[in-house]
Amino acid sequence: MQLHITIDDGKSVAGADAWTQRQELANILTAVVADLLDEGIAPGDKKPLRDRNGHTVGTAHLAE
Repeated sequence: MQLHITIDDGKSVAGADAWTQRQELANILTAVVADLLDEGIAPGDKKPLRDRNGHTVGTAHLAE
């Protein structure tokens, strides 16, 4: 089983400093972990990843 995570948050952090960019990435990954613990993910499922403003910035996909 493999978990593939794709994140493209370029628009949500455009022009931000490096610390802010890292913080936003950490927020997105923390939300992924929380969702996996709360809801789980079945093989083949794709979950949208969102930034702190609710914009879709990627996906998490569980492959077998």
